[in-house]
Amino acid sequence: MVLRETIEEYLFGDRPTSELSSQAFDVKTSNFGEKITYSPKVFIPLTTLCQDSCAYCTFVKSPKEGGTYLNYEEVDAIASVGVSAGCYEALFTLGDKPELKWDFALEQLNTFGFSSTHEYLIENMKKIHNKHNIFPHANPGLMSRDEIINYKRFSPSGGLMLESYSPKLLEKGKAHYKAKTKQIELRLETLENAQEVKYPMTTGLLIGITETKDELIEDIFRLIETCNKNSAVQEIILQNFRAKQNTLMRNNAEVINDLFLRIIATVRIFLHGHISLQVPPNLLPEVEIYLTSGINDLGGISPKTIDWVNPDHLWPDIENLKNLTIKSGQSLIKRLPVYPKFINNEWLSPRVLEKVSNVIDKDGYPKI
Repeated sequence: MVLRETIEEYLFGDRPTSELSSQAFDVKTSNFGEKITYSPKVFIPLTTLCQDSCAYCTFVKSPKEGGTYLNYEEVDAIASVGVSAGCYEALFTLGDKPELKWDFALEQLNTFGFSSTHEYLIENMKKIHNKHNIFPHANPGLMSRDEIINYKRFSPSGGLMLESYSPKLLEKGKAHYKAKTKQIELRLETLENAQEVKYPMTTGLLIGITETKDELIEDIFRLIETCNKNSAVQEIILQNFRAKQNTLMRNNAEVINDLFLRIIATVRIFLHGHISLQVPPNLLPEVEIYLTSGINDLGGISPKTIDWVNPDHLWPDIENLKNLTIKSGQSLIKRLPVYPKFINNEWLSPRVLEKVSNVIDKDGYPKI
């Protein structure tokens, strides 16, 4: 069992950051070899409407601001472009059940012939799964057990960021004020539902939205504790907060390289070895120093669509990223939105497992 005091010592003790990173890199190499993976993907912003309003978010729009749903023709067109560009992941990004807040959302769903965002998402995932050689991966917010059962029918994995365990973020003026789905108990319940259903999940923290040293220590400690106990967690994202214009948190400080490197190393060292550790490369000031930090993955990178969650930050050039990875003594390879350990009939539905099996090599990575 990892002790909170140990986490504090690793994050803020006297041990040099370079030494921590070296230890974390050794742990990464022993579990994932010399590979750094990424998922070629397209973003499908199914709806920019949401019942929440977070102080750092530019993705969500109200009806007056142009918040809307994509129709199926638009979804299909994005997926088709993704397939042509060699992508394996269709990332459905959307606000959490906006019809619970906006009458406009329900009216638009009704015009499509649906009564909920969940129903509409499932139908789009089903069509994309059946028509295209690309794999739906959905981030719909909180998920019930029955909802996850439906997602598993047409997708190999899903995602829900924990973001932070701090209850202070729900207070007035903080990041998650007016965002009731960001209550940590509800988000942990979704991960528990995924474990029960056997649905591989991506989760993680948004580093930098808390304000105190104690909150950060608690976040890292509890993240490790949560993920080491939950067998459904296939991947953790450590996403560094980047301030965005036109948000309430536009002037908030961002996590600097040294602290972020210590956070990555600490998580890698104490996390179960099979769980993948990712940082988003378009949010990093210097990608190269993170390639030997303990990460084994650079997440979804799109050759065709912007990062709808962080639109100010462009995707890195893949060829340059390959060269930087080679210089670090590693190789950059593509992956599916489900990791090899989870490619079996326990974690994937029969139809999804068959489709996945047709595109992977003996190690569980795409043949091409």
